[in-house]
Amino acid sequence: MRRLLFISLWLLSLSTQSQSLLWQISGNGLAKPSYLFGTYHILRDSYLQGDSLTRAHFEQAEGVVVEMVFDSSERAKVVQFSTMPDNNLIRLIDANDYKLVADEFNAVTGQELSFYNQIKPVIIATALSTAYARRESDTLTHFTGQPIDLFFVRQTQAAKKPLLGLETLEEQLKLLYDRQPVEQQADQLVQMVKHHNESSTRKGPGLTDMYLKANLDGMWDLFQRESSSPADLYTLVDDRNVRWMSQLRETMALRSTFIAVGAGHLPGPNGLLKLLREAGYTVEAIRNKEAVPDLAAVK
Repeated sequence: MRRLLFISLWLLSLSTQSQSLLWQISGNGLAKPSYLFGTYHILRDSYLQGDSLTRAHFEQAEGVVVEMVFDSSERAKVVQFSTMPDNNLIRLIDANDYKLVADEFNAVTGQELSFYNQIKPVIIATALSTAYARRESDTLTHFTGQPIDLFFVRQTQAAKKPLLGLETLEEQLKLLYDRQPVEQQADQLVQMVKHHNESSTRKGPGLTDMYLKANLDGMWDLFQRESSSPADLYTLVDDRNVRWMSQLRETMALRSTFIAVGAGHLPGPNGLLKLLREAGYTVEAIRNKEAVPDLAAVK
């Protein structure tokens, strides 16, 4: 009976430990702890007005790590990787499916798809996904300001603290816009619209609600369901986590570091939480009294 109680409590601790977006990393020779925070790329920075604990750890850190530091001088690369000079959506998608996507794009974003015919399909899909998230969760409208990842970058630069980007802009652009041929991107865009229309009447928490409740396990399950294939999910998340670990180990050994990366990189069999523990660090959740910030504080 005692052993059964112990196992039950252990399983309960595993099931609740993912209910946090902010984690302390210590041990394994670190002179000072570092902190890992899971961001939501479309979230605005006023979110932090209701999450004083995360903001305090960010401001107290001696250095900051983010996924990528954008340099405005590299804007030409964004155009280069996002456009199809020798192709267009009308050639990639048959007429009936093109109308389906165009009608959906106009209904959700208020814009005409024809203005973006030479933009790669994966970018159209991303724009739709972002619009879906904003439409399906009123909570996002409470938050204002700049994207939260950009906030961390600019505040760190203003404070003249060490700032590390885990990837270059070109690496991210290749990964996001060039990992699949445009024909495959176009097919996935059509399937995404059809799937969303078919499932729009189903009830259940979306990604935004899961994030604001710090439900990392739920987010990971959703990523697995929504991913085009296990291989694609591995490329987008797991493989990058493994590559990032060497950089994280080096910078944490130098100073107390605040690490801000997409929340999807924290859970899962190759998530940063698991990889850090396997590397010998102690990783502990830091929880606010409430997972969702006080919305009255961010208006």
